[in-house]
Amino acid sequence: MVFKTVGVKEDVKQIIDEIARRRGWKKYKVVELAIRQFAKEQKYSRGERKYHWGYDIDRNIWYAFKLVNSVAQLKFAVEEFNDENRINLYKNLTMQTINQIEERLGVDLDNVKKAIDKFLENPNGRTKANLNDETKFAMVKIRFP
Repeated sequence: MVFKTVGVKEDVKQIIDEIARRRGWKKYKVVELAIRQFAKEQKYSRGERKYHWGYDIDRNIWYAFKLVNSVAQLKFAVEEFNDENRINLYKNLTMQTINQIEERLGVDLDNVKKAIDKFLENPNGRTKANLNDETKFAMVKIRFP
């Protein structure tokens, strides 16, 4: 890897230093990720249509949203319908989403699967809170793999 020097103002350097320290990253990684994100947000047009470089929305954010939505639908089915067929349908759909994320993004979501199983075995406040927590942790793992 070849490094080049880039000059930045003192206040920007302090921000880079702080982010690197908090995340445990090298400073070049902070700058690289910031530049890549900036590049994704730049717009370009093709005829009448406006686009963003990269994706219109970040791919990882889409999968995090998809996971949260699937888990919410499953919890709703358990809490509102208490119908075994509907619960199994939403469990299967949620597991499909989890498998997609694991395969496409390479993110391990075993803790979410375990939390789902515990919630379905005994749907009480504690298992629901655990499922919520594991889903939140999964969102972070998806967004920052």
